[in-house]
Amino acid sequence: MSVDRKKLEALLDWYKQEIGENLIAALIVNREGLVMTALKGISESNVEEDVIGGVSALVEPVLTRITKEFSSGSFGTGTFDTEDQRFIFCEAGPEAIFVTVLNSIAMVDPVFPYAYLAAEKIARIFDGRTVSPVIPKLFTDNKTQYIERKVEKLQKIKIQSREYAFKLILGGEGGVGKTSMVHRFVEDSFLTDYKSTIGTSIMKKECEFQGLESKVRFVIWDLAGQAQFKRVRQTYLANAEAGILVYDVTREETFDSLENWFKEIKSVSPAISLILVGNKIDLKEDRVVSTEQGEELAQKLNLSYIETSAKTGENINDAFKMLALQIIKRFVFTEEV
Repeated sequence: MSVDRKKLEALLDWYKQEIGENLIAALIVNREGLVMTALKGISESNVEEDVIGGVSALVEPVLTRITKEFSSGSFGTGTFDTEDQRFIFCEAGPEAIFVTVLNSIAMVDPVFPYAYLAAEKIARIFDGRTVSPVIPKLFTDNKTQYIERKVEKLQKIKIQSREYAFKLILGGEGGVGKTSMVHRFVEDSFLTDYKSTIGTSIMKKECEFQGLESKVRFVIWDLAGQAQFKRVRQTYLANAEAGILVYDVTREETFDSLENWFKEIKSVSPAISLILVGNKIDLKEDRVVSTEQGEELAQKLNLSYIETSAKTGENINDAFKMLALQIIKRFVFTEEV
């Protein structure tokens, strides 16, 4: 089978960048546990062969157990700890398992969402589907560790409930592409003549997480961004559990207004999970707000950040999935297998 190895390598490079110094190695192994593609961590410049060449032997019994369950499609996602390393195993479609090797002192919880998103992208690359190798920045709470370290124990990561339904709102100035994002996500379509949203528009869409045996249903409320609808918006913001703040990378004023949108949404739904999205990245020559500016604002507001194009579809599914994963991460637990 022909696989785009350059894209796999680019994906691992992005993954390495986001995980940082706790990463020892990231590997893609096949059904038999043989290494197909691998990358050493930032601080492992002198131990590449030891880490990457020896990792299969290091956890050979675990890989054997995983591939047996994996062949029946029942493994999903799991962790395994040795005295010196922590491992995260994620099913990556029918062809591969994605293995993350961390330092023994690393926390698994902040890394797990990145590993799962990377595994999904790997599965799409193996299927020959269009996929961006970019791993978006995710906001995670590092204060609490849910996945307990258990040496020589294989733990399967599970979700307390298999189905969740969340009210999702989109905030941002008019014309930033909120409606286009929703239609691309829900219908995989894009029109150049969308009319401005009047008040609100409601659509539904499910995000499936096969590796987690879980499904998230979003009831999406597309809010009008114009100032005259601000009084009406308060009603629609109430009880929202998820939200996407959107700006247009070609219009600086839409970026400058985001903090006001953030405050407005948080004042009505203080417990909401939000992400920040810079849209219309296909308009490269017209861009005025840089990636660095978007990342700085996201860090200031403690939000995950991703850039998208509703026109081409780039990162649209990733944006909604990372938001869903950010929410259901609260319900993660493990069981020994």
